[in-house]
Amino acid sequence: MPFMDAQPPFPARNPVRSLVWCLLVLAFTVCPALAQERVVVVSDGWMPYNGTPGSDREGYAVEVLRAVFKRRGVAVEYRQVPWKRAVRDVRSGRADILIGVNPDELPDFVYPRTSLGRSELCFFTADGDWQFSGPESLVGRVTGYVQGHNYPQWFSDAIKLHPERFHALHGQDAFVRMLAMLAEGRVQAIPGSRAVVDYYVDQADLGGRIFLAGCSEADARELFFGLSPANMARSRLLADILDQGLYTLRNTGQLNHLLIKYGLKDWIELH
Repeated sequence: MPFMDAQPPFPARNPVRSLVWCLLVLAFTVCPALAQERVVVVSDGWMPYNGTPGSDREGYAVEVLRAVFKRRGVAVEYRQVPWKRAVRDVRSGRADILIGVNPDELPDFVYPRTSLGRSELCFFTADGDWQFSGPESLVGRVTGYVQGHNYPQWFSDAIKLHPERFHALHGQDAFVRMLAMLAEGRVQAIPGSRAVVDYYVDQADLGGRIFLAGCSEADARELFFGLSPANMARSRLLADILDQGLYTLRNTGQLNHLLIKYGLKDWIELH
């Protein structure tokens, strides 16, 4: 027997367009913002957040979306595309939701109140003796990065000033290919989220060859689902559904169940 939704401790954004109103009238008419009964979700491969569509390990962010929207009778169509195309598709309205973005990076998007997790900016190397201690420690090393991903301003500035010290990758599976280049010694350092790198190192059996060299605590950030600015009413409704759905998953234990599958723990302590 399905459990009832727990009530989140925050009001809907707009009483007229609130989720409660939409659900009340759903039995008699179709809520305009969800008339298609489908949401299109896009991102590049970035496990454990999102992986291969249709696999038994699509990533915990995709599984969260499927769990939340299934309860509303809304299908989730998940596509894995290069990051720059994913951003373009959501911004234009060809897709509804982008996985794993910070509001500072794409301020024109619509965001839920509830985060998807916390990402640390860490640096990794195949040289066990090297440690990241700030921007100056990258001098003299070739650093790989994924073109189109959002990095701290100091990192982007360094690329512009000294392009010869950086190697860009783009397209499908860019991060996985960058990790392989690091293991092969073709680049000497790469930036990345610790959870993401740990996942791919484990999957590729690179333990003992790839080392955590340090993290930039000042550049840690909250990640969110980013919703399309092309249809604000629809996106605000989807954001409300995500807030309420995540609250329910967290407080009924379903979120922990999903996270355990990927070796993760909840990033928010319940009180």
